[in-house]
Amino acid sequence: MSNSKPAKEIDINALDSDLAAAKKLEEGKNTVFGKIAVAFAFTMSLFHILTVFRQLDVIPQRGVHVAFAFTILFLSMPLYEHVFKDKYAGSKTFRVVCRIIDVALVIATWAAIYMCCYEYDHLSENLGRAGMWAAVAGGLLLVITLEAARRCLGYIMPALGLLFVVYALVGKYLPGQLGHRGYTLTDIFKYLAVDLDGIFGTTISVSASTIFMFVMFGAFLEASGCSSFINDLALSVTGKLRCGPALAAVVASALMGCINGSAVANVVGTGTFTIPLMKSRGYRSDFAAGVEAVASTGGQILPPVMGAGAFLMVAFTGEPYTAVVVAAVIPAVLYFLGAAFAVYAQGEVGNVELMPADQIPKTRDVLKDGWIYLVIIGALVWALLIAQYSPALSGLIGCAAVPLVMLFDKKKRYTLKQIPSSMVKAGYGALSIVAGCACAGVVVAMVSRTGIGIVFGDMMINAAGKQMFLSLLFTAVACIILGMGLPTTSSYIIAASILAPALAKLGIAPLTAHLFVFYFACLSAITPPVALAAYAGAGIAKCDPMMTAIQACKIGFAGFIVPFVFCYNSAMMLDGTLLDIVKVCGTALVGCAGLSCGLQGWFFSRQRKISAISRLIIITMGFCMVLPSDIMSIVGIIGLVAMAVFESTRSKKLSAA
Repeated sequence: MSNSKPAKEIDINALDSDLAAAKKLEEGKNTVFGKIAVAFAFTMSLFHILTVFRQLDVIPQRGVHVAFAFTILFLSMPLYEHVFKDKYAGSKTFRVVCRIIDVALVIATWAAIYMCCYEYDHLSENLGRAGMWAAVAGGLLLVITLEAARRCLGYIMPALGLLFVVYALVGKYLPGQLGHRGYTLTDIFKYLAVDLDGIFGTTISVSASTIFMFVMFGAFLEASGCSSFINDLALSVTGKLRCGPALAAVVASALMGCINGSAVANVVGTGTFTIPLMKSRGYRSDFAAGVEAVASTGGQILPPVMGAGAFLMVAFTGEPYTAVVVAAVIPAVLYFLGAAFAVYAQGEVGNVELMPADQIPKTRDVLKDGWIYLVIIGALVWALLIAQYSPALSGLIGCAAVPLVMLFDKKKRYTLKQIPSSMVKAGYGALSIVAGCACAGVVVAMVSRTGIGIVFGDMMINAAGKQMFLSLLFTAVACIILGMGLPTTSSYIIAASILAPALAKLGIAPLTAHLFVFYFACLSAITPPVALAAYAGAGIAKCDPMMTAIQACKIGFAGFIVPFVFCYNSAMMLDGTLLDIVKVCGTALVGCAGLSCGLQGWFFSRQRKISAISRLIIITMGFCMVLPSDIMSIVGIIGLVAMAVFESTRSKKLSAA
């Protein structure tokens, strides 16, 4: 099988729900249902702008948010494209029937939200007991949520939601720890509809109050042409190095991924420029695609925005936003430095050529042309970290900064006329997040109701013999499995509700436990066999997706190590004395460098690959550096220095010969 054949079979839009939604926006602009969906998308954005200043009551605020998203989803992703489409796609009758069902689902969504609001308002009058309308609303919402998630995210997420509902029903028949008192369908439906741990719980709360505004900011920023500026700026800084194009990809994708929060969408957005550039300089196709996948995935762990992760962690842990950002800084820097060492090493041993000087943009010219984007990003950072406004207001300030600041742009890359289209794009861009959060809310609700999270945590700790390392390892594997084929937001929410409490029982701080879980939920995007970000990169690079995923794991290997380090030593999260922070960060940095270079087969060896034995020694010494032991760190640094001297001397002798 040739390298290009697997890549040709990859439908990149099918890998990511955000890309699929963007495609539907373009396809449906000239259809009746498409135009109605566009109107709802614009209204949804307008609703969220208004509620930044005056939020509705809890259920109405979150319910209208869900209703808008599901309306757009059912209108723009018709049923006939998601059921029996190969068999009846050409039948006009079939399409009409499907459209009737879509309209019925839209009406049922708004009716269910109205019933939820009514029952929630009358809870106090009924002494906290929900009526039958709550059961009807909960049943409708469960079916609608599962169907919305199926159309938008595939079958994995709704299958998980349905599995936990069934568990709540049959738990009284199960033996041992898995058993519980059991619940009727009526109880479950009422709980999902009006309880604040139900569908309208924490996950939808964060989506409605915070995440949407940053989705809108990403839509505004993308429309302004900021991605081109970031690409040019990164290339102007790194272009003179042999590994310059790859380093530029790491920097550019990290910055864009931090804002848009979707690894696959970021691979497609920046990878169309960076991957061909890396290939043109001599990087192998699978390596170039792997670099882009690693950098785009890592954007979600990079402060200050961290996709949606930081805001969800604030909701789950109760920690201030600034505390989450501060804790995440050093681990994220180590992740990207590990990737940087990998691309530098590969640039030394591969047939990589320097870029011609005339193809490298000058930093001064890039800043002169695009300084205006730094003002926009600076406004967001100022609102979040300095003024410490609410995340929703900070996101709105970022959105407003785009058209206002771009008024001073001589090239007029963004005008006031583009505001409505950016708002519409935000509505479509939020579909996967809302569907994922609503479906994850079903899972979280059943976990909370049945107590399976506590039981599962106890089972996992007992299986690990109450040893921290094995418990962390089991948690990491479980997060990666849960994240296969799911958006990071959805996989993190589920893992956080089930796995993070178990880690807390081992004495790990809640924020540390959640950051650990979030890391591996993100890394599932590059981990075989279902590595969506790697598959997207392979589709652009025209190479084998599985080889791309393997390369991505090697390039981003630091990401698999760093979470274990900060669980053992909180100084990496800037929690400790200055000496402790410097020591753990220094040893981890040297260890990540050794691991990355060893995996790529280079270590001060003058554009020559080192032997397998040398690689094994260097990788082993790199591991020693990240272990929580001063003695092992000393062994590691001595070993790495010795190997650097040995390989450098040997390389000089071979060159002289």
